[in-house]
Amino acid sequence: MRFSGIFAVALTISLFSCNKKEDKKPVISDLIDNLDFTKDAVFDSTNVPQHLRKIVKDMSSLNVYETEEGGKGAIDTPLNFSNFRKLYKAASEEELLTLTDNKNQAVSVYSAIALTEKNPQYLENVFQQFLNRNEIVHTQNGCIYDNHKIAEPLYWSYFQSVKNNIQSDEILQNLDTQIIFNSNSSDELLKNAFENRIYSGAYKKQIEDLAFRYHKIPAIIYLTDQHKREYSVKLQKEYSQMLENENLFKGAKQRYLVKFLSFNNPENRDIILDYLKKDTIFSDQYPILFQLKNNGISPNEIPLK
Repeated sequence: MRFSGIFAVALTISLFSCNKKEDKKPVISDLIDNLDFTKDAVFDSTNVPQHLRKIVKDMSSLNVYETEEGGKGAIDTPLNFSNFRKLYKAASEEELLTLTDNKNQAVSVYSAIALTEKNPQYLENVFQQFLNRNEIVHTQNGCIYDNHKIAEPLYWSYFQSVKNNIQSDEILQNLDTQIIFNSNSSDELLKNAFENRIYSGAYKKQIEDLAFRYHKIPAIIYLTDQHKREYSVKLQKEYSQMLENENLFKGAKQRYLVKFLSFNNPENRDIILDYLKKDTIFSDQYPILFQLKNNGISPNEIPLK
């Protein structure tokens, strides 16, 4: 059963760390012990066979999708991963398929993974259904706690099983196609799909729409890496807007700044300087400093930390 390490392939920002800091002030890592995913737990016994009800109830009570990776200092297998093993052994394919519609999202996700591990022929259909749903599942992978759309753990579980065969695995190719052509796909899944392979001309119009109509950052980065010259003007416009977006984290914006600088266009000088006056960089950030000259900017024009 495939779980260990699956979140390494995701564009995941960990919400908390297991490491404790010796500090009198409250730190985020001190708060994680008080997280209670049970407070919004849903118990759905509809269409749950009698012999599975205790497993489903126990899984619903914890209300979190856990991998087999325990937190810091953990010895025992995480409880809901143990419940997953029980469900895998006890449920038939038909029962698992029904449970993918359970209103508790941990049950739904675990059931989908168990089903597709038993019989991969279900994967593409179940994944398509999950892509079209907006439910969020609480997740824990070792010390990392997060929330994900339910299609994401299902994708990462399969990805982990074929990670040494990404380019040629037909099922993964089909999942990536579903992601690119589904308007409800998360940015994390789009990032995975665009990192897996280079796409043929049949995908071109859809990728253009994702980048320039829906402003999906993974599509913008993909076109920058693969078709920079063809879409140069439109891409630079997207990056200039990204640098002005106050909702993006500073670290992410500086990564996009590096992409923006790679166009080596002095006409972008004022946009870049305006951004750097708000989000100053460190003197050791060579990818940024190295490209300033080609964009008409002298290093002594910018504030450094």
